[in-house]
Amino acid sequence: MKPFTRLSILLACAVALAACGGVKSPEQSSLFEKRVDPESGVVSYALKYGAPDDNRQSIYFTSKSMTDDGRFLVFWYTEGNERKEGGAGPRRQMLADLQKDKVFDLGLSTMTPFVETKLDYMVYGDRERGFFRRDFKDPEQEIKLCDIPEELTSLGEVRRLATHLTLTGDRRKAFLDTEIFTPEGKSRWLQGLLDLETGAWDLWGETPWNCNHGQINPTDDSLAMCAWEGCWDEAGQAYQAETGWYPRMWLIRKGSRELIPAKAINFASHEIWDDDGRGLSWCGHGYMEDAHCVYHHDLATGEQEVWAAVPGARHNSCSPDNKYVVTDQAPETWWRGCKWRVAFYNRETGKYVWLYSTRDALMPQNNQSRLHPDPHPHFVMNGRYVVSTASNADGHMDLFVTPVAQMVEMTR
Repeated sequence: MKPFTRLSILLACAVALAACGGVKSPEQSSLFEKRVDPESGVVSYALKYGAPDDNRQSIYFTSKSMTDDGRFLVFWYTEGNERKEGGAGPRRQMLADLQKDKVFDLGLSTMTPFVETKLDYMVYGDRERGFFRRDFKDPEQEIKLCDIPEELTSLGEVRRLATHLTLTGDRRKAFLDTEIFTPEGKSRWLQGLLDLETGAWDLWGETPWNCNHGQINPTDDSLAMCAWEGCWDEAGQAYQAETGWYPRMWLIRKGSRELIPAKAINFASHEIWDDDGRGLSWCGHGYMEDAHCVYHHDLATGEQEVWAAVPGARHNSCSPDNKYVVTDQAPETWWRGCKWRVAFYNRETGKYVWLYSTRDALMPQNNQSRLHPDPHPHFVMNGRYVVSTASNADGHMDLFVTPVAQMVEMTR
């Protein structure tokens, strides 16, 4: 069979699967328009909502932004262009319904929501109002779940509930990596589980350093992963001098915590669980020829290995079967709004293709973006698509949905 014929069949199958039950795929929906990368030839579909100058962004990569049936896509939206007078407005949570070709405004965004991709709803929190749910088939109805527990509010000002929300397997409890600013003028960092039905708080522990980027394990409710954010500071340097390890990644259980050292280059960032919960991956960015920058840790064996040989990786996501990796790369100096490109890596062949090739800086280094414009690529729809943010040199961002089958074919 000729390669292009095989690719055409794969793409047709992906479209057919997405269209089951009357749900349109991005290829079919009027909410999207086709984009072809001029260097790699990879085809993506860009969300068209709003004015051309507005920003459409993927949500943070640790939360899958598209439901498994392909009907609903959660994204961030800001009106306006940061390069122009007036700048960009506040960030809002939005929902695209591909069956109805309609977009719903879900209100201001204060944290990355948890998207339940099988049952079509999301859960999110607000530092003042508490926790809420939106059912995507009735998205304009905000359902209150619980208040912020008194055990937290009594300590002082709640400055963070969760960096990005994750829920236990039964979806009844949320893992929080809170920051409380006390009346004494100090921050306290507490971790634990919040029962979303009763509001009961189960304290797991407290750290003397900024513990954030918390994520409950997808298959083990007794285990979470957190980061020592800012471990490059004086306390982190002292820890590294004493132990020899860069202290970024921590496994958290009730009453205990354990460092996961990044053994290969002793540096780690933007860790994420595998979908099956058996391991975690992270980026160890560097630009040397041998700096293979997406690494993986197996929980059962402790073995660590390279999972994607893409130097300079910043964020990554693995497909559900762990055969493929997507990662973004800042090909030059990093800043908020720098140049970006996104790679799709085939672990079975060791080859990769640029999902999109280098895009010029969104904002200049002396006037950086406040919109966290990193691409944050991640697999959705059980690995059939990748969602990412694609910045443009004229001050606005697009959201791309990219079929995976074509990239598998390109990297055989």
